[in-house]
Amino acid sequence: MASLTFARPLSPEDEALTELDRRYAEAFGLEPLLSRSSVLFYVRTGHAFVAVRAGEATGFVLAQAVWNGARPTVYVNRLAVPDPEDTASREALLEAVTKSAYDAGVYDLWVQVPEADAAAAAALGAKRYRALPERLYARTLGSRGQR
Repeated sequence: MASLTFARPLSPEDEALTELDRRYAEAFGLEPLLSRSSVLFYVRTGHAFVAVRAGEATGFVLAQAVWNGARPTVYVNRLAVPDPEDTASREALLEAVTKSAYDAGVYDLWVQVPEADAAAAAALGAKRYRALPERLYARTLGSRGQR
């Protein structure tokens, strides 16, 4: 029998997820996002979850609610599941963050994923998320931007 995959809220003890974040970031040319302080930040948002199967973390989602002047929106900053075949973890994470947004009375969700993460795009489409006709541009200022 296959192990059940479920999502649980992110906790301050989840610093060990940094290895999952490193693997995911490396696979898609991103900077790792997790640190002790970022874990503590996302714990407080109420929109961050860890996918678990057989007692092991298999992925995570980091999101926060933001007021944009018109309405609140939950922004997913990282949907990280390093195994491209792990559909169950992506589904559990998307269901958890969607429910947390709905329960908070936030009805708009925006998810940022790498263009090359076809598995995330497929999972999002299966959950009725749609791609927007936009591009995200970033610039890093200061000494970090000089690297």
